[in-house]
Amino acid sequence: MKKSAGLVSMIIGIVTGIQIIGQIIIARIFGARVELDSFVSAVTIPTILTTVIAGTLNDAFLPQLKKEQLKSENEGNVYFMKLLLLLSSLSLIVSIIIDIFSIPLLQQMFGSRGHSFIVLTDEMMRWMIYTIPFTLIGTFSTSYLYSKNKFIRASIAYLCGSIFNLLVIVTLSNMYGIWAMVIAFIGAILLQLIIIFPYDLLGYIQKAIPLIWSHSSMQELLMFLKAWAPLIISSLAVRFDNVIVRTFASRLPEGYIVYTNLASKLFSGLVGVMTIGLQIVFFPHLLDLVHGKNYKIAKEKVMKAKLYGSTLTIGIILVIVFISPFFIRLLLTGGKFSGKNVEILISLFPYFIAPAIGWGISQLFFQPIIAIGKQYMLTVLNVLAVCLSWGVSSVVFIYWGGLAAISVGLLILTFTGIIGAEIIWNIHLKKNLS
Repeated sequence: MKKSAGLVSMIIGIVTGIQIIGQIIIARIFGARVELDSFVSAVTIPTILTTVIAGTLNDAFLPQLKKEQLKSENEGNVYFMKLLLLLSSLSLIVSIIIDIFSIPLLQQMFGSRGHSFIVLTDEMMRWMIYTIPFTLIGTFSTSYLYSKNKFIRASIAYLCGSIFNLLVIVTLSNMYGIWAMVIAFIGAILLQLIIIFPYDLLGYIQKAIPLIWSHSSMQELLMFLKAWAPLIISSLAVRFDNVIVRTFASRLPEGYIVYTNLASKLFSGLVGVMTIGLQIVFFPHLLDLVHGKNYKIAKEKVMKAKLYGSTLTIGIILVIVFISPFFIRLLLTGGKFSGKNVEILISLFPYFIAPAIGWGISQLFFQPIIAIGKQYMLTVLNVLAVCLSWGVSSVVFIYWGGLAAISVGLLILTFTGIIGAEIIWNIHLKKNLS
């Protein structure tokens, strides 16, 4: 477990480094200008949805897949393919619906920037929104690999996708401008799917197609959606941080969508990489302990994971605050990103310190709740967090401005769920240990 977690963390650490370098290169190529503001706005909804799918589908599907695999390998493979076909079709319908209503959605979020900004943002988002079915298929493939205790291949695909994304942007930016970002986003997702798809299961498509509209398949789909829906809602609530950041940043002068996006990516990316490997490997192990009713050992493992994750998160935040400004000034200044732009970016750091702690540890607090089957409680908590954060942020914006609204909103959004999850976990432990 430790070896796999360490290797996954190392690969994702490299990916995070590539992504940070990519953000620097993108800033230097395009500058803190309206075109990049528009792309960051356009990618908000596709990124939220792809992140939600990648972050929740495995947690919902892996326990179900393991149950089917225990019956027989053949039944597990047919079950995998049936749900893949059904849910990828459903996700395509969702993409079409978002495409139809894209203008009203963007108007609600970024209407303060004007009609031309909304039109450009809509043109880019319409292409990226159709990557959702491919993200879903890729995440299904990842779950299958995890069920076989193969944790490395998915991380390698993620690494290849990040490298491809950066290369496409650098190569095509002179020719296609900001549209190179759109091409890179779509291409990276397709490349990851090509790498990670379990081609040995292609033969089960023929077995699955005649069964997908059967009564038993519909029952399986409904049971899965019942387990997945609370996680989707919870994760959408958690990912509401992007909406808070970009919506309130759009009410600030030109360039602040870029500045706040860079700052949030720097903090969330670096703190996330410190715990992602632990999350990936820890959850299947925790499921085994909970299903085996080994709550005493589960309690110890969860405490260690939270302590380890919290320590790493605080450590990396200190590094960001005290060391990264030197490298940011050195690497980011140049091209269309001036020294003044860099100083504005660094000045935003204090607004993201407290929320970054929540970004680093939140999943380590949420996974035990998922393992014990209390997803609905987690959903209620996170929906409550969204309502509180948006309401308070709106008030703070009136009196103290957009940056304060972003910081306070993120703080409430992250820690409402964390505190509530800890209370639920301890109540469940007390009940079972007694």
